[in-house]
Amino acid sequence: MATENRQPLRMMPVQILTLHRKLVIACVVGAAVALLLTPTGLRLPTQLLVGWNVGIAVDLILAFSMMRRTDVAHIKRRAAQVDESALVILVLSIGATLASLVAIVFELGASKHAQGVEAALHVLLATTTILLSWTFMQSIFSFHYAHEYYGERGGKIGGLNFPHDDQIAKDDEPDYLDFLYFALVIGMTSQVSDVAITSKVIRRMAALHGVLSFFFNLTVLALTVNMVSNII
Repeated sequence: MATENRQPLRMMPVQILTLHRKLVIACVVGAAVALLLTPTGLRLPTQLLVGWNVGIAVDLILAFSMMRRTDVAHIKRRAAQVDESALVILVLSIGATLASLVAIVFELGASKHAQGVEAALHVLLATTTILLSWTFMQSIFSFHYAHEYYGERGGKIGGLNFPHDDQIAKDDEPDYLDFLYFALVIGMTSQVSDVAITSKVIRRMAALHGVLSFFFNLTVLALTVNMVSNII
């Protein structure tokens, strides 16, 4: 079941962009929104956060749409083509964390000096950024778990044992929503629940996921409490 010997396929840039088109679309839309806000006079951090939020929202809509309509056969085909490295996941996760920290520091800080609707908008932007960034991180990991599970050339490499109900055949194969469940549990609790990890590669990825989620949750909570106490 090990995936250490898997050799990544060499792809042209156009192929890479095609396979990751939802992320490309999200980046383009988010950047466009941030640029369109330039004439409004908003502070640069606010412009970037709005662009980030719109881009992440687009990515999540496309991701959840894909999860709902994609069957296992399609997941296997995609797993044979897509291989998100741990470095890419780490960079995107850190980006989500930094966006949340910027939102807390700048937007909650700005709300301290604002009044009425303006103050509420700053708080709303900060809250939205944190929620979207956290959800984005779980989405990234859920796709990676799925592609790692179905691994080499779309075969079933495994690495996770999902519990089966008596009404479900034991050979029933997990889809994207099952891996989303696994990722959400780690994201919320920094530990696994009823899904057993049997692969070294997935175990290491789950450890990284748990550590990132723990520090994300802890940092956001600490900074939020500190900023709110200063505002009050």
